[in-house]
Amino acid sequence: MSDPIIISVGGGKGGVGKSTISINLGASLVRSGFSVGYIDADLGGANLHTCLGMRRPPATLQHFLTGQCKSLSEVAVKTPIPQSWLISGAGDFLELANPNFGQKQKILSGIKNLKADYIIVDLGAGSSNIVSDFFAAFPNSITVTDCLPTSVENAYGFLKSGIYRGLVRLFPGRNEIQKFIKDFTADKSGQRAPTIDSMLAQMNAKYPQEAEQMEEWLNNRKSFLILNMVRGPDEIRVGEGFTAIVQKYLSVRLRYIGYLIYTPEIRESLRTLGPVVLQNNPKATECFMAIARNLTALLR
Repeated sequence: MSDPIIISVGGGKGGVGKSTISINLGASLVRSGFSVGYIDADLGGANLHTCLGMRRPPATLQHFLTGQCKSLSEVAVKTPIPQSWLISGAGDFLELANPNFGQKQKILSGIKNLKADYIIVDLGAGSSNIVSDFFAAFPNSITVTDCLPTSVENAYGFLKSGIYRGLVRLFPGRNEIQKFIKDFTADKSGQRAPTIDSMLAQMNAKYPQEAEQMEEWLNNRKSFLILNMVRGPDEIRVGEGFTAIVQKYLSVRLRYIGYLIYTPEIRESLRTLGPVVLQNNPKATECFMAIARNLTALLR
């Protein structure tokens, strides 16, 4: 088996449907013939097991971090979806909500050694360092938002924080480089918003090798957008405008791979606890399968 394709799923604002999209995207990939792993990285409020219709797993990331389980694969449990497993972040270990550097590295290293065709890492809400670190650790990411202005704004903030955090972490121990990046991103009231292209131009004049390293990191990323709860053609076009803004200011090509129509059946699937694509809902299933096809075409 080849190395898994690891995809983080985030969006900044809570309630935009990250977990729903994560479990249904995974189920769609299984229907397409792939094996799937789920990582619930919402360490402050892990509930992916509930969305999958499962009881709280007997082993979680808590058992891995405390040494009760030696490898991350030991805490993986089968889900009701064939050919899939889940590693849950649920636990009573208070430090789990805000792991230190060593704990984060232990989780990230462990994820890369797991076995599946695709591994979906469901991130927590917001743009905290832990969320941004998990986003930046993997070159493939999905940003989820609905079409409300507040959600779109938070989705942009999520992407911005994750990208800048990833650039900073390229240079451990290089305080002067890290300070340059952080100073550049600091809010400067009354001035035009800075762009990563302009930062790279300034970096190139002073730190040409480091600027090249940053460009390579940005170019190697594959970033995707999914719109949720779309109610009409005007809202579908929100995605196109959002990707243009991300390209302009963050120098990242954000590929718009699909949208989910607003349908009560998706919300009802949260009550019945299970992926809607396994509940014979044609409209929702068509949307998810189209997204899965677009995703696999761009990643394989």
